[in-house]
Amino acid sequence: MPLINLQAERYTLALFAILSSFTNSTPAAEDQGSVGLTNFAFSHYLGTGFYSSSGQDVFVVQAPFKYTITEKTNTEPGWVVNLPLTLGIINSDTIDVNNLPGLNDVTTLTFLPGIEYQYPVTHNWTISPFGDFGIARDLNNLTSVFVTGIGIKSYYNIPVNDAMITLGNRFLYAREKSKNNKNESDYSLIETGINYRVASSYSPGGRLMFSNLYYINLFYPNNLVLLERTENSIRIGIEHEIGITFSNLPDFLFFEKSEIGVGIRFSSGVKVFRIIFGMPF
Repeated sequence: MPLINLQAERYTLALFAILSSFTNSTPAAEDQGSVGLTNFAFSHYLGTGFYSSSGQDVFVVQAPFKYTITEKTNTEPGWVVNLPLTLGIINSDTIDVNNLPGLNDVTTLTFLPGIEYQYPVTHNWTISPFGDFGIARDLNNLTSVFVTGIGIKSYYNIPVNDAMITLGNRFLYAREKSKNNKNESDYSLIETGINYRVASSYSPGGRLMFSNLYYINLFYPNNLVLLERTENSIRIGIEHEIGITFSNLPDFLFFEKSEIGVGIRFSSGVKVFRIIFGMPF
């Protein structure tokens, strides 16, 4: 009998920057479209953290809830319905607004439900194709865009003595469309990560905990553009991230066998400081 389980697998609280900015909700502004629309529409896919570049700041809370329809095992596939909710509070005080009249602090909300199929190719290898469709909304100016995303993830575990090495990959293509704007934007990402897990000597309540050192490479084939349509737009081709997490922690609130850690993501002109709740990739 399928197991239907509503849970919050991971709750990510982070400081995030250069997410996007928006023009006033006037006909002229709607014709021009939202400034930095890529960041606004695709905020769920960009990852979370404190982005530091030229003093721009954004605060984001991400809660990727999910329904587990069928639990995946080492031999049987599973189905998951993802219900991620992303809230961003964008502080535009430090952004150069010469070409962006009337900007104030902006609050954005993105809801991007989707379905994921988890298929165990072997005992140690799982691939997960997925598809998403939802809406991203600027709550201040009541601007909305529709977002569609498709992709595939892969996780391969390699036991090494008492440790575990996990190789992770993700390919993503997403597209946005606004009903008030003929312009469309797309977003693509090739992500590669490696995680080294070892057992911790600290075991609260007899539960075995793990320490995880990880590295992630994020490649944007068409470049990731931050603060697009401004004089100070930033183009990113490749990002790197390193960090540490602790997993199989005691249960609390919605979290079961929770994982928490910190990481830093960097590229030319941009640094991201992350607080991680859950697996980093």
